[in-house]
Amino acid sequence: MTDGEPGPVHEASKQLRHELRTPINHIIGYAEMLLEDSAEAGHAARRERLAEIIGAAGDILARINTAFSPSGSEPTADDVRALYASLQPPCGRMVTALDSLLLLPGVAEDKDFTGDLDRIREAVAKLAPPREAIPEESGPAAETAGAAPDGEDGRALILVVDDDENNREVLRRRLERDGHATECAVNGADALERITGRRFDLVLLDVMMPELDGHETLRRLKTEEATRDIPVIMISALDDLSSIVRCIENGAEDYLPKPFDPVLLRARINASLEKKRLRDQEVDYLRQVDRVIEAAAAVEAGGYDRSSLTEVGQRADALGRLARVFDSMAGEVRSRENRLRTRVKELRQEIDAAKRVRVETEAFDGARLETGEVFGGRFEIIELLGYGGMGAVYRARDLELGEDIAIKVLRPEFVSDPESLERFKTEIRLARRISHPNVVRTHDFGEADGVRFLTMELVVGLTLRELIDSRGVLSVSAALAIAAQLAESLVVAHAQGVVHRDIKPQNLLLDDDGVLKVMDFGVACLAQRSSTLTRAGALVGTPAYMSPEQLIGEHIDERSDLYSVGVVLYECLAGRPPLDGTSPITLIAKVLNQAPPPLAELTEGIPDAVCALIHRLLAKNPNDRIASASALGGELARMS
Repeated sequence: MTDGEPGPVHEASKQLRHELRTPINHIIGYAEMLLEDSAEAGHAARRERLAEIIGAAGDILARINTAFSPSGSEPTADDVRALYASLQPPCGRMVTALDSLLLLPGVAEDKDFTGDLDRIREAVAKLAPPREAIPEESGPAAETAGAAPDGEDGRALILVVDDDENNREVLRRRLERDGHATECAVNGADALERITGRRFDLVLLDVMMPELDGHETLRRLKTEEATRDIPVIMISALDDLSSIVRCIENGAEDYLPKPFDPVLLRARINASLEKKRLRDQEVDYLRQVDRVIEAAAAVEAGGYDRSSLTEVGQRADALGRLARVFDSMAGEVRSRENRLRTRVKELRQEIDAAKRVRVETEAFDGARLETGEVFGGRFEIIELLGYGGMGAVYRARDLELGEDIAIKVLRPEFVSDPESLERFKTEIRLARRISHPNVVRTHDFGEADGVRFLTMELVVGLTLRELIDSRGVLSVSAALAIAAQLAESLVVAHAQGVVHRDIKPQNLLLDDDGVLKVMDFGVACLAQRSSTLTRAGALVGTPAYMSPEQLIGEHIDERSDLYSVGVVLYECLAGRPPLDGTSPITLIAKVLNQAPPPLAELTEGIPDAVCALIHRLLAKNPNDRIASASALGGELARMS
């Protein structure tokens, strides 16, 4: 054989490809013509089955083209046998459709129609494997037929159970002719023994057999979990109604009387196999749905293994896409959790290194409580925790509840008139609406011995102000850990319509575990609601951390809090606020008109994305800032 000249093997493959494609051409040609002839409204059932035939023929054509691809390697004898085996399921679907067509009203009387159906059936028969493509039986005593007894070649494996040898042989040959693999059992006991540990797709079971009859065999098959889903068709010379009912009640898929009609036998076998195929698909689908549910539970428990969805993710359907998306999201969640853990760890290191020294920077002219004093007949004062803009904060023991709390004793000027009193009642109402691990819970507002006070959740730790004053600047990871928790607290507050209005380091408390607690919603107001308590022109808050629109008394919303978050983060990383001044007037003028120095010029090693985020928060125009606390949290979570 010279170079470039086709050899005998190549010519044989070309001939076989031609022999297989020719009947496909006949099938599709006749079926399409019949489909055109069945365009009338009353022939919908005909059109449906003809479409099934055309679809199955197209499936076969694709398999043939793949096996004999010009760019592929020369198929071996094993490849040819595998190809013939793969053609039998779609051939079976075409035969089922043909049989169903013959049972439709009016078809049998239409000689032209049935003539073309016969031509299609003849073409389908030409796709059956030649004798040399099917292994010989091992001997006359063997009652197993087919290339693969366990059906791994794609053919259905059917168990024929009958005590009559001639009945077994007739059924075996007919099933093989239709492309199925078969195995035979001589009685019920033999059938139960053979079916143990094997994967049968269908059982044809005789009713009248000695020793263990078909009824008892059926009952045992349907009792065992391993075999109850295998469809069983009963075949018997008994056609009395009571026998049929008994079989159906015991779980038989169908019942055929002897002598059976070959066309009806073929149709019912194919229908039963199709039901089993769909049931197997459903079982597998539900099993893999359970895998996804288990993966979701594993994510929640912190033990997700990404390899657990590999099999499900290989599916080409919606469940496969869901598994792939879920796996990607779970991986991102794990990455975010790892980043958060790293940030919190570094924040805790910053807190541990800070010196907890509180210095009184201003005189406190309000009521002073003494250690050991029982205030209001209920609260035993344990220690002074510090001073705030509105009063002194003490650690106290609630003698009625038996737990430690924080008490804020308010400065007299804040409660000297009905308007101020109303303000703090509003504070209580607003604060109670916010429930979140990153928000200090406010309990009650009261008066004792002429002193107004608030009771709050006790958080042992230090303020961010103390941390910055002690450390100078914080690491990027620690600052991002603070920012992420602050964003979460504001998401909850803003969802309740509450704008804090005074986000600053003094109002941010850190416990020993690095958990941030936002304090002092006392100057908050309901978003988009005017109030005489916060009328325009009255500065409520700390100017260095206030947004431009808040400074000039314009309408504010949650974006004003986000500006304050930007100031806090800037100070964490630079050790100083973005803008300062020698007087409040100078400071306000800078906030309104001057851009802060680029953060990257003040501190080295800050990622560009972090700098850009903070400067977006510090935009003069609220529309140029990040739109919401939720959006801020999302951006922080994505930062490495």
